[in-house]
Amino acid sequence: MPSPRILVLGATGGLGRALVRSLSSGHETTGWGRVELDLERPESIAAALSRHDFDVLLNPAGLTSPDVCEEQPGKALLANVAGPQALAEFCQQRGARMVHFSTDYVFSGTAQEPLTEEDETEPVNHYGRTKRAGELAVLQACQHALVARVSWLFGPDKASHPDHIIQRALKGEELTAVADKVSVPTSNADICGWIELLIRNRPDVNGVLHLCNSGSASWHSWAEAALEAARKTGLPVGTAQVRPIQLAELSFLKAPRPLMTIMSNAKLQNILGMTVRDWREALEEYVGQKYPTA
Repeated sequence: MPSPRILVLGATGGLGRALVRSLSSGHETTGWGRVELDLERPESIAAALSRHDFDVLLNPAGLTSPDVCEEQPGKALLANVAGPQALAEFCQQRGARMVHFSTDYVFSGTAQEPLTEEDETEPVNHYGRTKRAGELAVLQACQHALVARVSWLFGPDKASHPDHIIQRALKGEELTAVADKVSVPTSNADICGWIELLIRNRPDVNGVLHLCNSGSASWHSWAEAALEAARKTGLPVGTAQVRPIQLAELSFLKAPRPLMTIMSNAKLQNILGMTVRDWREALEEYVGQKYPTA
């Protein structure tokens, strides 16, 4: 069977870039940014896609800032609902596989146990509501679509929380991080590996699937782990102290955030027949590769 041709949208973002780079070694892979396809113009999507041959469409694109979504709800509806729906309709018509990326923000943040794919969704902000509506629209429009929920991404293509913490520590700045918001930090590199396995070995998998590392963390413990990983590489971080704060102290945030969104990856491990590593191991590997020398 020939290797499927892959089209990655959102190819200028952190996850999109990682997917293009990772999948290009084994597949004919094309990356499109907003110039090639704008999710906020759903009426133009079918024409754009019809000009390119692909077997698998990966869509990590969307409007991902909760505050921007809160302030511009119409823009969020286009990027996170109408655009993905148009993608799914085209994939259904062509017979292409679609993987649409979603978020832990579809949950309310009140669960005390890891959340499964079957648990009720109850978003607390417009970003989460549009992402959940986008999930439903994609699944309804494309019979074999896969909705991949991810959380707290980190990787080399876009600075994330651990990078910001390390850079500030290198400057000797006072560090703070939220201690009462908890989820699962997840490696973009690991996501790329899981997607590769799903494309090659499990074309039958559809519906909703949580793609996240094992374990859980607060922004505070994630920050401390990043500093510990940095110290192991010999980086001269100026401080090891991170002062814990509460999410409510961040008064500049426009949109409410869910507090507890730890997703279970049990279904992913079962489908792939493998153990998914802890986020700490993935973070240490990432920091060691990005900051290899002192």
